[in-house]
Amino acid sequence: MQHLQPNTTLQGGKYRIERVLGQGGFGNTYVGYNTEFEETVAIKEFFMKGVTERNETTSVVSVSNADNVQQFEEQREKFKKEARRLRKLKNEHIVKVHDLFEENGTAYYVMDYIEGESLRTKLNREGALSENHVLKYLLQLLSALDTAHKQSIWHLDIKPENIMVDRYGHVSLIDFGASKHIEQNSTLTTSLALAYTKGYCPPELADLTYDNQDDLVQALKEIGPWTDIYALGATMYNLLTDTIPPSSNRLYKDGRNAFLFPSNVSSSTQDLIVWMMKPDREDRPKKVSELFSIFDQRKKWDGNSFGKENGASYEASQERHYLNHDEIQEKVRNRKDKHLYRALLWFVGMSLLISLLAIYFFSRILGIAGVLTISFIPSIEQSLLIGSIIAGILTRFFYDEL
Repeated sequence: MQHLQPNTTLQGGKYRIERVLGQGGFGNTYVGYNTEFEETVAIKEFFMKGVTERNETTSVVSVSNADNVQQFEEQREKFKKEARRLRKLKNEHIVKVHDLFEENGTAYYVMDYIEGESLRTKLNREGALSENHVLKYLLQLLSALDTAHKQSIWHLDIKPENIMVDRYGHVSLIDFGASKHIEQNSTLTTSLALAYTKGYCPPELADLTYDNQDDLVQALKEIGPWTDIYALGATMYNLLTDTIPPSSNRLYKDGRNAFLFPSNVSSSTQDLIVWMMKPDREDRPKKVSELFSIFDQRKKWDGNSFGKENGASYEASQERHYLNHDEIQEKVRNRKDKHLYRALLWFVGMSLLISLLAIYFFSRILGIAGVLTISFIPSIEQSLLIGSIIAGILTRFFYDEL
């Protein structure tokens, strides 16, 4: 038996298994129910296929071969570290961990249940997604990575399968099983074993294998935020095209020609993805804040301008201004108000100009007819000049105020 049966209870009845949500090489994920708080949760169980087996009567997990006991124990500790790392990350776009415990000879942790689907499932069902949706997902995922990276945690397995989306378009980054945590003293708190997914893995991760601690210094230099940024760019490409991202080898060989973007994807978004997926990590954004600044400053992109400014390396502001949904809506409203005020000011200025021209023509006509005796009648050039100055001053004053 590979998984727990429905209605199995854990922690003395605190949690009840409802159904299997997913299965992988290192664990099972269930939809569960917290009987104390009466809410649905997700429960992840450590279970190594091919290494462990389960007693059908007691549900206890054991190692089938004594030679694999050490491997099982090491991986179980890694599983628990994954839960502890997730617990520390406080961000609405990272799945929250609420509980961690050992039972049945293995380990479990309890997370929020996300009522939705993975972006892989959505992509398989709908085909290539719209640019607007993908950019909205990108901003949310950048927020998640910003939180993780500030605690020196690299995800290292970003792909559509590890991103959940609900019906409101809210996305959450899940499965930190491959993640690495670098302590402030530059020590690696997890094993050096690296796993990756082809198409989403940059060269610095795909080409590295480590057998001992002597290689640690090099590992710390090669892997970092830029590694997750590459995978995020590859994820965007996959969502926009519904095709496998080009391999790093092909990127080295063909450069931008390795990408096959649909015609409805803007050049700015294409440039962004190309920049994020540069095979040489030195050419990629170094930090999430660089990508945030792109959105905040609304920079214009064309051709290969990403990452370059006046021929030099692009160095964006390090200040992060994440735009959540409410802030975006507020900015949209403000922009509409500005357009309305400017239109009103233009109307007022033109009205003044037309009034001056009318005064000019009527004064000329009445003066010629002898009805009025006017000592000074402005010329048409003077009327235009006076009207333009008044309209310009009025518009400039209110424009600055807005």
